[in-house]
Amino acid sequence: MLDWLNDIFTRLLIGLAYPIDQFIVNGSSRYFWLYCVSGIIIALAVTDHGRRRHPGERALFDPANWTGPSARADYFILVADPVIRMVLLSWAYFNWEPLAAWIASSLHSLGVTGVATDSTSIGLGVLLTLTLFVVDDFIRWVVHYYMHKIPELWEFHKVHHSAEELNFATAERHHPVEILLGSFGAVLGYGLVNGIFIALFGDKLTVLTLFGANIFLVVFNICGGALRHSPVWISFGPTVERWVISPAMHQIHHSAEVRHYDMNMGASLAVWDRIFGTIYIPKERDIKGFGIGEETRDFYSLKVVYFRPLIRSAELFAERVKRWRSQPSRPVSTGA
Repeated sequence: MLDWLNDIFTRLLIGLAYPIDQFIVNGSSRYFWLYCVSGIIIALAVTDHGRRRHPGERALFDPANWTGPSARADYFILVADPVIRMVLLSWAYFNWEPLAAWIASSLHSLGVTGVATDSTSIGLGVLLTLTLFVVDDFIRWVVHYYMHKIPELWEFHKVHHSAEELNFATAERHHPVEILLGSFGAVLGYGLVNGIFIALFGDKLTVLTLFGANIFLVVFNICGGALRHSPVWISFGPTVERWVISPAMHQIHHSAEVRHYDMNMGASLAVWDRIFGTIYIPKERDIKGFGIGEETRDFYSLKVVYFRPLIRSAELFAERVKRWRSQPSRPVSTGA
């Protein structure tokens, strides 16, 4: 009993410390200190110009973005989600390395042989790093797409879109179930890519990282990644935005206007939205507000944040099963 309590207490402390670690140490975090600093510098550089063009547009540090009920929910979720993951859901998370080893072994058993090359070469390291970045970005797009399109999953994703104001912490405003689903996608991507590269080139390849993160992700985030969740309108221009998601494009994704729904689902790259017809490249700032309509303010309540998605999703799934069971079965053809 004492060992169990000690384990729970340890997990609780780790969960509480997690947001601090993400800010100070982990370059994979969307609110890593360097990205926040670079975002602030970029925002301050463009704010005066932007407010002259769009009177009434809020500055980055407008108190309404950081102190209102929507922002307070962001901060609570930022702290509570890691605790929930560590204390209640740690059993559900997996490591990509066993999957990579299985894929490499399976490929070898199918006759796939390694390529004779220097597995320590910089070129292969760059290729692995870029492939991981692109595949991970595509899987993020796929998961995000289905979070919007499947009603049972949308109930969980509503938590993120219910943000009425955007600030750096909004990037982590997710229901634990959505985080879990996203982790499955990440494990799949990393396991698949690493498994193929191990089968072909051996296990000595090294991913190029900076601050513990994929270097391509670091570059993207330094160039305004943190501003994807901010009120500051920053567009890269239509030519660049055909390839890369800008802060302005992601603000369109959070827009409360129906015409913007389900647009710009990409994490870093815009190519997936362009390929699958969900891209929206704004010509000018045309957002009137953020949120999900009448339900937005319901999500000020943390009870709603954590429990309504579970209840609504279960109800929708039950209705789906009921409809499926009520459909008349088709007669089996005898081929006569």
